[in-house]
Amino acid sequence: MIVTIGRQLGSGGSVIGKCLAETMDLAYYDKEILEITARESGLSQKLFEKADERTQKGIPTGFLGMRFPFAGEGGPSLGLSNEMLFRIQSDVIRSLADRRPSIFIGRCADYILRERTDLMSVFISADADDRIRRIAEKNNISPDKARDMMESIDKKRAAFYNYYTNKTWGMASSYDFCFNSSRLDIDKIISVLKDIISKRF
Repeated sequence: MIVTIGRQLGSGGSVIGKCLAETMDLAYYDKEILEITARESGLSQKLFEKADERTQKGIPTGFLGMRFPFAGEGGPSLGLSNEMLFRIQSDVIRSLADRRPSIFIGRCADYILRERTDLMSVFISADADDRIRRIAEKNNISPDKARDMMESIDKKRAAFYNYYTNKTWGMASSYDFCFNSSRLDIDKIISVLKDIISKRF
C-alpha cells in the first residue's frame, strides 16, 4: 500500500503524511528521498537538493546540447541533466515502494508509481492566509516574506510536476482525493484518510 501526497507550501501536507505514517506504521519519505537517492546512486546529495522539485528551464546547455544544471560547481555534476537526476530518483522511489507500505511526499511520486494497483494519491491545499501564517511561524519570518516564499515554491512545484507528468499540479483530476486544510482541519483530514486507507487496503 502506497500513499502519495502532493501539497501546497504551508498547507500541512507534510504534517499529515508524517502523522499518518506514525499512526499506521508506514515508511515516510519526504526530503529523506534525497539522502537515500544520493547514497544508492553514489552521487553527491547536493546534486539532488539543487534539482529537487525544479525543472531545468533556463539552465545553460553544454557540449552537443547536453544540459549542465550545476555548471561551474565542478565535481561529478558535469553532464548530469535534471532529467537524468529525475530518472535516478524515480528508480529509487520505485525501489522503496517495493520494500514496504509507504507514504511519499511530492516529487511526482504519484506519477512515478502510477502503474501500481495499491496506490492512493492525495493533494492538500489551504487558503492563502492560513498558509502564510504557518510558513511565517515555522520559518520565523514576516508575512510578506512568507507570501513570497509560498508563491515562489508553489510555482516551482507546479512547473516540476506539470513538466514531468503531463498532468496539472493541484487539479482535482490529477489525484484520487483532494483536501483543503482550511475547510477541514489537519486532525480531521488525518482521521478521514486513515478511514479511507483502512477500507481501501
